[in-house]
Order: sequence, then structure tokens, then C-alpha cells
Amino acid sequence: MNRYRYFLAIQTLLPDNYRGDSAFIANMRTLQKLGFDGVELNIKDPLAINPQDLQQFLGDFGLVLSVFATGFTAKTNNLSLAATDEARRKESVRRAKEFLAFAAEFGAGAVAGFLKGSMGENSAKHLECLKASVAETAAEALRLKTPFIVEAINRFESPLGNSLDEAWDIIRDAKNPYIHILPDTWHMNIEESNMEAAMIRHREHFIGFHLSDNNRFLPGFGALDFKKIIGVLDALEYKGKLALEANLKVSFIEDVTKSLEYLAPLLAKV
Repeated sequence: MNRYRYFLAIQTLLPDNYRGDSAFIANMRTLQKLGFDGVELNIKDPLAINPQDLQQFLGDFGLVLSVFATGFTAKTNNLSLAATDEARRKESVRRAKEFLAFAAEFGAGAVAGFLKGSMGENSAKHLECLKASVAETAAEALRLKTPFIVEAINRFESPLGNSLDEAWDIIRDAKNPYIHILPDTWHMNIEESNMEAAMIRHREHFIGFHLSDNNRFLPGFGALDFKKIIGVLDALEYKGKLALEANLKVSFIEDVTKSLEYLAPLLAKV
């Protein structure tokens, strides 16, 4: 734990039978060896998971669940906080509150990326519904003291909240210390005319930060200057978490190992 000066996690998918999945176990051992602190997990059905068992399983590798990533669950269940159909919107809010309760079991947070809405849901009415859903979910986040984090996702993958400014606009009226935005370097590389300026402008609005290269592979596989990006976080005296979220080029173990060869010197304690 704490090999680096930032808490370091990676986002991945939790298999249904994670205790019996040899490949997943090997991946967790790799994370332990490389000095990761936690994982952000996509989980098909969080209600089917025993939080205590998962916590113990991750603990065996020196890891914690830092964030429940709701994207896979949202897509599987056709959830949308921006839905104009009131029944669907209310069900999505209800599930978002369930996600927060699940995350609270781990002292983690819940990220709303694709949960924000489906492609095509980009009208003014959809935005109004999304803001209403976030406000309703925010009350539960406050009650549980559990972060609810709205991710800025690029326009080609998400209909609303593409830039950091737009994500902030979605949550600003909540006025809640447990509601945040989530920057991701892959999405920022598409949406921000000046990534550094956007980071500075929204420094007080994020507690997590995703690292992904410009080709959506792990840091070190593309052209983004992560020395500069991490340097901006350092200059901002950022104290939050970092997480890798990316596609794999060869394999989990090979890609993560290669990426950490690049990142480790940038994240080393000083």
C-alpha cells in the first residue's frame, strides 16, 4: 500500500465467480505486485455480491474497492438518469441510490458515466431530467456520506456532460459535498481545448481522476504527456485518487505492467 504519492487504482470488470476465476486472480496478484491500492469495479449485478466477501477477497491482495463503476450495470438494465419517460427515470434514480448503498459498504463512491443517459438523449428536456435525477440522488449521497461522481464523457459516447464545464453544470445546483465530477484524460483530450485550464478551473470539483492515453489504451501506449498532466495535479496540490481506465492492447497483465514501467517514476514519492 502507498507505494506512490497518489492512491492508484484501475478499472476492470468483476467476474460473476471472481473467487474461482484464475485469470482474474492472476490480474489481482499483478496489481498487488505493482503497488496498486485499489480497483474500480464494473459489476453486472451488485445486489448479487456479498460486500463482506468481496472486501475480504480484495484485501487478500492488499486492495480496496475505491469506486463502483455503474456503466456496465446501467447498460445491462437500460438505465438513464436523463430519461424523459418518468417511470424509467424514477427507476434509474432508485437504482442509483442502490448503487450508493452498495458503495457505502466499502467506503467507496459510485460513478455515473453511461448512467447519465443513452445516446440520443441530448435535448434540453433530457438535460432537465438529468439534473433532477442528480438532485434526487444527491440527497441519498448526503445521507450515506458516500460520493456520487458524474463523469465527463466525450460526445461520441455520451449525450450530455461531455466537457468538465458541462459535467459541472449538471451537478452545480445540488450544492452537496458528496457530489463531484470526474475528469478522464481520454475524454478531455477530445472535449477540452485546453486540458490544463479545465483541470485548474474545476480543481475543487473532483476527488478522482482517470488516466487513459489518447488512443484509449493505458498511459504510455499513446501520445499524451502524463508527466505534464501529473505535474498539473501536483501543482494544484491534488490529494485525491488516480485510476487507470482504458482498453487493452495485448493482455491485462502485459499492458498494466508496461504502463506502470512508464508511470511509476512519475508517481514515485518525493
